[in-house]
Amino acid sequence: MPATNFNNSTDFKGQRFYIGLDVHKKSWAVTIRSMGIEVARFVQRPSVSDLNAYLTKNFPGGQYLSAYEAGFCGTTTHELLCKQGISNIVIHAADIPATDKQKKNKTDVHDSRFLAERLEKGDLRGIHVLTREQQELRSLFRLREAKVKDVTQANNRLKSFLMFFNIELPDHIGRKEHLSIKALQWLNDLELASSAGTIALKQYLEELKYQRKQLYQITKMLREQIQAAYGRVFECLLSVPGIGSITAMGLIAEIGDFSRFKDPDQYASYLGLCPWEHSSGDNRQTKGIQPRCNRHLRPLLVEASWTAIKRCPPLFAYYSKHAVRSPKGAIIKVARRLAMIAKGVATSKQRFDLEIMQNMKQKNTTKDHDDKRFSSGIAQQHKKKQPGNSELLPG
Repeated sequence: MPATNFNNSTDFKGQRFYIGLDVHKKSWAVTIRSMGIEVARFVQRPSVSDLNAYLTKNFPGGQYLSAYEAGFCGTTTHELLCKQGISNIVIHAADIPATDKQKKNKTDVHDSRFLAERLEKGDLRGIHVLTREQQELRSLFRLREAKVKDVTQANNRLKSFLMFFNIELPDHIGRKEHLSIKALQWLNDLELASSAGTIALKQYLEELKYQRKQLYQITKMLREQIQAAYGRVFECLLSVPGIGSITAMGLIAEIGDFSRFKDPDQYASYLGLCPWEHSSGDNRQTKGIQPRCNRHLRPLLVEASWTAIKRCPPLFAYYSKHAVRSPKGAIIKVARRLAMIAKGVATSKQRFDLEIMQNMKQKNTTKDHDDKRFSSGIAQQHKKKQPGNSELLPG
């Protein structure tokens, strides 16, 4: 690492040093700024202890603040930096303001320098970092999602094989999109024209059975982990119309602590249930919903909303009000409202009560622009009821 012109005996007690890190697998680009001056810039091996040793040696007593973009390395580097006494934040790459010149002249050194400059100016806001336990629970849920895709691919490969050789299932078995157990049993006894074809068919069948078994086991283990850590919240989410076990597990695994969202717009933005507007002067254009979202939760909530409007009259009335202009836009509004209900019951840890929702509607607290009062109102109203109250509706 390069030497600096500072005397090592100098005490920088209380002085802030802003550190921009461009983190990669084999190297880190580091830029250090203080008092509006770039005091050091170098490339080092990926080691938090090396960085901390350099800082304490050259800038003893200083207050160290660092930032790096979220990426492949997750938040392990963030945890290690914080343990070393370096106040670190993890930045979403899309949240870093940059000029066109900076976007077209991109290197590791330039990125670290730019992060240090923006950090010193106070232009960077870190994302919420989940605990290690919560991240591991989330990884199990996402593993299940990946396994669902594996099951679908195995199912489609087998169906393509059957279609290629014009093998049709009997009518009494059915011709559903996903092959049933009876269909697999019938195919298992089927002999093709040659032994090679029969072997290929058996392999496709075994692959599908294996993937389905894996999905079942992962789902079972995920449910056990959710119930052990968030049993009451899971039970309350299941009481919300439209929200099933998979959606409830997804909300818990991806969000964890619902109370970390103090503002409903922040919560809706995280889920990707906010409008995407592009306006200039008198020209106002809405492009639909934001492309940036939690891609694991938004599809689940939209799917749950179609079920919710069939089971909850107030939500169906809310959908009907907006469906005249756009049915697709209306279901997104229902998904946002459903997400607010989920947040309310999760934070209050009380089961969903249709009577409370209807009373709030009569009090005119369910306006489109009033999601904060709606979500917090549901939570407060549920807290007033005792857990054993017979008026609480079952799921």
